[in-house]
Amino acid sequence: MSWRAQRRPEGFNLAFLDIMSCGLGAIILIFMLVKYHSDSPGVETQQLESELANLRDEIHAIATNNRALETQLETLKRELQQAAQRSARAGRESEAAAEELIELTREVGRLESALAQRQREAEAAQAAETTDDKLEQDHLIGLRVEGKRILVLLDNSASMADERVVDIIKIKVGSDAAKKAAPKWRRALRIARWIIERVPEGGEYMVVRYNDNADFVAGKQWRRGGDANARATVQQALQELHPQEATNLHAALQFVKRNALKPSDIYVITDSLPTKGREGLSKLKRLQACGSKKATTVSGKCRLELFHAAIKKFADNRARVNAVLLPIEGDPEAAYAYWLWAASTTGMLVSPAGTWP
Repeated sequence: MSWRAQRRPEGFNLAFLDIMSCGLGAIILIFMLVKYHSDSPGVETQQLESELANLRDEIHAIATNNRALETQLETLKRELQQAAQRSARAGRESEAAAEELIELTREVGRLESALAQRQREAEAAQAAETTDDKLEQDHLIGLRVEGKRILVLLDNSASMADERVVDIIKIKVGSDAAKKAAPKWRRALRIARWIIERVPEGGEYMVVRYNDNADFVAGKQWRRGGDANARATVQQALQELHPQEATNLHAALQFVKRNALKPSDIYVITDSLPTKGREGLSKLKRLQACGSKKATTVSGKCRLELFHAAIKKFADNRARVNAVLLPIEGDPEAAYAYWLWAASTTGMLVSPAGTWP
């Protein structure tokens, strides 16, 4: 019993000392930990300091960026101001350009008006020059084309091919193309064209061709002077003609009378007295030799009789007669006969030089 009583306190003391030792150790450990934490920063503090440093860097970067933006903003403000100034200047320049354009347009209008006026003056001068040239040519040859109704009588008999009888015979037996190309005939066509071109604008004209018979050239109608289209039509019809057959002035004058053309002026383009008259003319005593069918040629006296017989039948016509007489050998009476006829009607005879027209 006593032994057990003595052992209990030992066991208690050992446990108490253990507890005290453990407590002291724990206190020492706490002090050591507190000391450690107070001597060296913790992980969180380092992180905070790192984040703070990052924030400072970001703040610095933002400040730098702000300064750059402010600089850029100032630059943009200056550019905007300059653009506004340029726009205002451009507006002023645009207004000035618009005014200048208006003035240029007015100047162009004035120049166009002046140009049109000068063109009209030039055309008038050219027309006057052409008229003067025509008048000069008219005065040079002594022939003027005038009248309200102008009839052109174009002789297209065989003798209109050439001046010499031998050449006339050669052309007479040739082709139609050779006849059309005959030099004297081409000249006769130029004379016809010369007369047609000088018909007054207020007048009219018609062309009748004649040889052994007579017919209209380009139709039975009076054409106005100055009508270029009508003139071209007539000239084209003239190009289709060629010299052939005999010269029958009576047939031409009776054709005019029969168709009641009643011209105010007649322009005869021929080269000689007629070589043929109307049928029955041989019954007249003075023309019996002219009507002989056996005769191969017609004498000068006979041709003169045929001429007088023809114009006598046309004496009641009051037209003024002008004659353009081309040269031919062997017909000396022609010029005097045609001159008498023209003079009796207050007209004139023209024997032009070889270079006209």
